[in-house]
Amino acid sequence: MSADDPVLGEILSRYLDGELSAPVTLMQLLIETEDADSVRGTVTGFSRGFADGVENAPARQRAGELEQLMQNNIKGCRRIAAMLRADMDSARPARSVEEGIAFCERLFDWSVQQSEEASVALYSLGNPDLLEQATAEIVSQLREWGLVKREANVLDIGCGIGRLLVALAPEVRGAVGIDVSARMVAAARRRCEGLENVTVIKGDGYGLGGVPPAEFELVIAVDSFPYLRQSGYALVQRFVADSARVLKAGGQLVILNYSYSEDEETQAREMRALAAESGLEVVEIGRRPFELWDGVAFRLRKQ
Repeated sequence: MSADDPVLGEILSRYLDGELSAPVTLMQLLIETEDADSVRGTVTGFSRGFADGVENAPARQRAGELEQLMQNNIKGCRRIAAMLRADMDSARPARSVEEGIAFCERLFDWSVQQSEEASVALYSLGNPDLLEQATAEIVSQLREWGLVKREANVLDIGCGIGRLLVALAPEVRGAVGIDVSARMVAAARRRCEGLENVTVIKGDGYGLGGVPPAEFELVIAVDSFPYLRQSGYALVQRFVADSARVLKAGGQLVILNYSYSEDEETQAREMRALAAESGLEVVEIGRRPFELWDGVAFRLRKQ
């Protein structure tokens, strides 16, 4: 496939316009083609298609940076393409909450064995340095929001391999991660070994049962709510209500990506309804505050 393909061309145009970062652009190209070598050919042809000249210089430089990132991460991109071809993931709604939870457990038990970094962020391209940069960007934004504090306790819903727990541990009083995948939990515990203020819990996927009330200043969920939403709106309601229960007064629930639907109006409407049901105040809905990642932020505060 080439940049002449309308879907790929649109992705590359959004990259040139600054709407997408280079890693997210490569991720989207890989999702569309499931073929890393095809993407490499597309990106190379795209980069070399700009003629010399002052007017083309910015675009040529940006396209060259995309090509270089692809070349530097070709092995990781091939692994991600193989993961996509395996067709383990699915955007289809589950027929029941039980089916949805079982699917998530299977998916993440499998994906973490393929690539720990890619299992929590395909746009990392399986590169630990890229994942660390993306994680640092999230922590930086949390600081800007005033949510990373020395006295704070943090709960990470869907903690995956524990990347946020590791990053936040030096800056908060305590951090707890919970995940439905046993293999994710094992990876997170290994990565967090020696961090005395970090605990990783294997959850049952149905909520935050067993987590004490009014314990946390921050509850965060990075790319985990889309899977809850896919498993059923009732499950989303349970997790938001449970988050309200475990938050201290004034604490915030930060959801980074609520669903993978592009219907922003529906997402906003559901988020406002969830907040009202759980006694939470809407702070922010639907902003994209990151440069490396295209995640969408939703913030709710316990009154």
